[in-house]
Amino acid sequence: MDYNKLISDVLELFEHDYRYAEWSVVSEDILRDDDTPSEVLNKLYEIDKNNLAVLRGISAHPKASTELLEVLSKDFNDAVRWGVAENACTPVDMLQRLAVDESDVIRYRVAKNLHTPSGSLSKLAADQSQVVRSGAAGNPNTPIDMLGRLSDDPEDDVRLAVAENPGSSAAVLEKLVRDKDESVRAAVASNTHASEGAFTVLARDRSGEVRENVAKNLNTPLNILNALLNDEDAGVRGAVAENPRTSGDLLLRLSKDVKQSIRSAVAGNVNASDDIFRRLSEDDDGYVRKAAARNEKTPIQVLTRLAKDDDWRVRESVAMNVNAPQNVLEFLAGYNDTYIRKAVASNRNTPSESLMRLAADGEWLVRENVAKNPSAPVEALMNLKSDNDWRVAKLITKNPGMTVEALLRLTTDSVYRIKYKAYTALLKRAASSDAF
Repeated sequence: MDYNKLISDVLELFEHDYRYAEWSVVSEDILRDDDTPSEVLNKLYEIDKNNLAVLRGISAHPKASTELLEVLSKDFNDAVRWGVAENACTPVDMLQRLAVDESDVIRYRVAKNLHTPSGSLSKLAADQSQVVRSGAAGNPNTPIDMLGRLSDDPEDDVRLAVAENPGSSAAVLEKLVRDKDESVRAAVASNTHASEGAFTVLARDRSGEVRENVAKNLNTPLNILNALLNDEDAGVRGAVAENPRTSGDLLLRLSKDVKQSIRSAVAGNVNASDDIFRRLSEDDDGYVRKAAARNEKTPIQVLTRLAKDDDWRVRESVAMNVNAPQNVLEFLAGYNDTYIRKAVASNRNTPSESLMRLAADGEWLVRENVAKNPSAPVEALMNLKSDNDWRVAKLITKNPGMTVEALLRLTTDSVYRIKYKAYTALLKRAASSDAF
């Protein structure tokens, strides 16, 4: 079966079953599914081109054809042009035309689009509208010289966007370390391109939020993290404890902090030692033990013990841990707690036999996670195609564990929505591989 045959079949299915389907079904299955092929979108436009919701949905869809985007880019309705302006697949020439649109909302969306050319971004950075300038200020492709100019903008939201921009240079960020607006300084503190000099200044900022962001930043020098270790603000110390660059020695000191939130942060840090994990797994506070149970670096022996913890949240965290032993996951799969079984059902390390049983669980939340689990056996997924809850059944064709053979079988299913989703999954695979 080749791509053209699949398209022919899916268009026939669309014409027969979706043309007169309820709007909620059309919206969910076609407009809100990124895998919908452009041919189906073209057909939907052809039969319902006066429906604003259809036009808006197609204009923002990643599979919309260039020809259709060209038409929609000239639509009189702002909401439709808005979709084209923010669409990552919109061609450069259309973005350049929309960059001078009379609506500042459209120009703002163009300014935020990562595919907008630098020449247009430079012009948008000088736009009279502060909303448009803020869009350009946040775009990582905006030329550095323009970001430098925008860092002096009188509007706080524009400078904030520059501070948040991952494309801002250390020199640009340096200009904002003493900004009058706390949110701007906090954003600089979070930016990984900030210099050591900027971190040094911000680590002494009067705002706890700013210092906390310095402590969270993955590029903050170790000497500054060490200085923040004794900060009076518990949030700052907790951020140091969370930072994966924090050394084992610092984590050892923080693991003895009186604040539960800080000990929890240490328990969640991948740099914690086995000794720290063992001690914190016996902490009196359930949130601390929960963090240790969730950490993929926690020793197997500790996870095995925590699987029988009195606190259900701790057991749930063990069930979510991809490094939990399979015998532990088998044990937790039979637990009389929906959220624990749900966590086991989501774990890609859960044994096939357990996933088969969970696929027949009485709670839809559990079955939903089986349907999403890439390790779920095809047999379990095929059983879920007839699930009485559509929220579960609709997920199986998206599961990467579904074989081509299984998807082909689903194209003959009696439920047209399952058939359609099987076809779109096959089309996606056919377009991206030599599966056919």
